[in-house]
Amino acid sequence: MRRCWAITGTMIAASGLFLAAACAPTRPAPAPVPAPAPTPAPTTTPAPVTPQHSIANWADVPVTPGTWTYRADGDVSRALFGTTQGGAQFTMACEKGSRQIRLWRAGSPASADQTGMTVATTSATRTVPAAVQTGQMPQLVASLSPGDSLIDAMVFSRGHFAVGVSGLPLLVMPSWGEVARVAQDCR
Repeated sequence: MRRCWAITGTMIAASGLFLAAACAPTRPAPAPVPAPAPTPAPTTTPAPVTPQHSIANWADVPVTPGTWTYRADGDVSRALFGTTQGGAQFTMACEKGSRQIRLWRAGSPASADQTGMTVATTSATRTVPAAVQTGQMPQLVASLSPGDSLIDAMVFSRGHFAVGVSGLPLLVMPSWGEVARVAQDCR
């Protein structure tokens, strides 16, 4: 009889487990694996366009990145404007021997026929004749006398002045003390 009770107990336990398993929720079917998204065709990004500002709206143009540096070498003193990476983009030099102030703009004009350099300040705008200096570093050079009113206009311009050459980006530079110092060196 004991044996009968043991078998009956085992059967009751097994049927309890079977019923409990029947009540458990079924596992959901695994979600289908999504197909990989097609890779988009590579597109070429055009180079950023540097806006070409005109000398007419120079006062609304942000100041060109860079700083002024003053250097004196013998008979020549210079105020150089540019960045440490890009070098001088504009130089104002006093040549004491010839009593001339030269304005140097790095780069070549759009064509050899267009050799004017336009200087715009808060009180004056004037295009001065300039010569193209070719070589390893082409430049455009304009000469002014130390007493030229354009020099004073650059020195006393309210905060900044601009230099424009056809075919080159407009330079808008702060009118710092280096410009006045070069002008004073020639007077």
